[in-house]
Amino acid sequence: ALPIYGASGGVGTAAIQLMKAWGAHVTAVCSQDASALVKDLGADDVIDYKLGNIEQQLKSVALFDIILDNVGGSTEKWVLNYLKPWSGATYVTLVTPFLLNTDRLGIADGMLRTGITLGNKAVKHLCRGVHYRWRFFTPRSDEYMTE
Repeated sequence: ALPIYGASGGVGTAAIQLMKAWGAHVTAVCSQDASALVKDLGADDVIDYKLGNIEQQLKSVALFDIILDNVGGSTEKWVLNYLKPWSGATYVTLVTPFLLNTDRLGIADGMLRTGITLGNKAVKHLCRGVHYRWRFFTPRSDEYMTE
């Protein structure tokens, strides 16, 4: 079981379909405007983040094996409480401080700061029994271009 934050965006809609194909129970977190879309894509449950506190809405759902966070922000501070501890549960976010750090501090210092941040968060969350991961994706135009 997993929630997908930002479920109605490009990555979120692809993730819903992929997770459903793999047999997962998917909880989509998006606005009510997009609930029909994510339901059509296969989401089992929809949580409307505009209705109020997402944490309160998640209390009715069992703990998760994976959390995919496409939104970032303050979500990371509380969402890890909804992972099954000591079960190999994983938090994956696509929102990292890498670009912010390299823009602000330069390449070397920015990479160092990002490495320290990742290390701190990985150890902190591992002590709570959950895995913390960042993912980077870059499109490759050469795969889609033909001559």
